[in-house]
Amino acid sequence: MKLVTFLHNNNLSIGAVKDDLIISFAQSSLPKNMIDFIELGNDGLDTANDLIEKGEDKIEVSKVELCAPIPKPSKILAVGLNYKEHKDEVAETAAKTIGKAQEKYPNIFNKQNSSVVGPFDLIHRPRASEFLDYEGELGFVIGKKCRHVPYDSAANVIYGYTVVNDVTIRDWQMRGPPMTMTMGKSWDTHCPFGPYLVTSDEVGDPHNLKLETHVNGELRQSASTSDLIFDCFTLVEYLSTAFTLEPGDLIPTGTPAGSAVMTRNWLKADDEVKIEIEKLGFIKNKVIEEPEDTPVY
Repeated sequence: MKLVTFLHNNNLSIGAVKDDLIISFAQSSLPKNMIDFIELGNDGLDTANDLIEKGEDKIEVSKVELCAPIPKPSKILAVGLNYKEHKDEVAETAAKTIGKAQEKYPNIFNKQNSSVVGPFDLIHRPRASEFLDYEGELGFVIGKKCRHVPYDSAANVIYGYTVVNDVTIRDWQMRGPPMTMTMGKSWDTHCPFGPYLVTSDEVGDPHNLKLETHVNGELRQSASTSDLIFDCFTLVEYLSTAFTLEPGDLIPTGTPAGSAVMTRNWLKADDEVKIEIEKLGFIKNKVIEEPEDTPVY
C-alpha cells in the first residue's frame, strides 16, 4: 500500500494511492494522521484495504498537495558513511578535518524534525553557507514500539519505506573534530521525504532497490541498496539496543557516492534535485535562496 499525507481544500488528511487517485481516509473511522494510523498495525491496513476496494472517497493526485508522509516524526535517526564508495570519497576530502571515521559500528546522528518538508517542496540555500549538498537515501519507518530487537525480527517492526534527501550543509557538518553532524544536517527544509510511505509487504526485499539522484536532469548518484554496509535490519538491532523506537520514527539509511562533497559542485538557487528509488517513487525539490522572512523572534 502506498500511503500519503496530503492537503486538499486546506484540510490535512491521510489516504492511499491507487493508480492516479487518492482514496481518502478522511470520512472513515480511521485516524486523521499517519502516526496514529501506523499504531493500528494490521487492523488499520485491513480497514484501509476495505476503503480502497469500495473506492468511494476518491481524489485525483493532481488536485492535492502531497506532504511528507509523516510531517513531524518523533525521531529522525540518520546513518552516515553507509556505502563504501561514499565513505571513501568523504575520507579522501575530509580526513584532515575530521580524522578517520570508525568502521565497526553504524555512524548515527540526529536530524531535527523541524527540517522536514514535503516531497515536492522548496529547499532553502541558507544565507550562512554556500556549501549546500544533496544525499539521496532509502528511508524506513518504524511500525511499532520496540526495544532490543534481534536482527531476525527486525523486519517485523519496519512499517514501510520512503525516499529521503538528507540535505547537508557541508562546512557546518565538518566543523570539528568531531564532526558536528546534527548542525550540518538539520537546517529548515533540509529533510524532504515521500512521496509515499510504501508498506513493507509491497516493497519486499528492501536491500535490492535501485537508487538514482539527478540534479537538473544530470545523473549524480546511481547505486543499489544492496551496497549498504549496515542493512536496515542491522540498523534496527543496533538502534533498539540503546533506546526505544516508536511508530513513525524515520531512519534514513545513508547515501551512495556522487554527492557534491567530491566535485564541490554545490547546489544553488534554481537547481532541481530528483531522487528516485525503485518501487518507492521519486521526490523532486527546487532550490531557492533562503527567504528574507525566515527570521522569527
